[in-house]
Amino acid sequence: MRFKGIFITAVVWTLISGCASKGSQTEIYPIQDNPAPRLMARALFADAPDSLFVALGLNDGVPSSVCAFLVRTEGRQILFDAANGAEDSRLMPVLDSLGTAPEDIDYVFITHLHGDHTGGLLKDDAAAFPNAVIYINKIEYDSWISMDGNGRLQMIADAYDGRIVTFMPEDSLPCGVKALAAYGHTPGHTIYLLDDILIAGDIMHGVALQREHPEFCARFDMDSEAAVNSRKAVLQMASEGNLKVYGMHFPAPYHL
Repeated sequence: MRFKGIFITAVVWTLISGCASKGSQTEIYPIQDNPAPRLMARALFADAPDSLFVALGLNDGVPSSVCAFLVRTEGRQILFDAANGAEDSRLMPVLDSLGTAPEDIDYVFITHLHGDHTGGLLKDDAAAFPNAVIYINKIEYDSWISMDGNGRLQMIADAYDGRIVTFMPEDSLPCGVKALAAYGHTPGHTIYLLDDILIAGDIMHGVALQREHPEFCARFDMDSEAAVNSRKAVLQMASEGNLKVYGMHFPAPYHL
């Protein structure tokens, strides 16, 4: 692990956590960034047959969302992804409603570097979370910095100068968070496990379709074969481990 300086809806579930001392609690708050209901268009799942969409009642699209997650544990406040950062973003208003100011965020764990997961890291080209350390999978960071045509990732790196940490899945992370490789959607797409909470990033874009049919990808998946393998592995792991899976594009209640 190393530092690299180059660079509304909120619902809470409280769970007993092994992250801190015995008897401590972990709270997770899904934060829906999009103010209006969201559907993934049928055309985004080009390989899935029309007959399946009809059978599942998804002719109008697949229910979805854009979410980040606030976790409170061990006296720390952690964001998993930072949503879109668009003008109508609900991220900051919901954090405010939860009593969390931007400077209260200690860590931001990034699942991958698409704009709807990192846009909220910046406000007026400055760090939106002035005290936060940002954790990004090294494979993901190195892949995107080499493709950073509009300089957005470099702007994030500059804004958080000295507070960007790149890591590999085997590295130790704060508060007992474990990083797991779930590559395919992007080169270094990473999911995070904290006790029985699994923050699964973009492992599924359309739960109503892909939960039962993980073989079908949304067109956003960069390596569809790897994405299918990761999706199947995550669903199996969640089932065998009795994990509660939260996804950045799951519709309410934002978890399986």
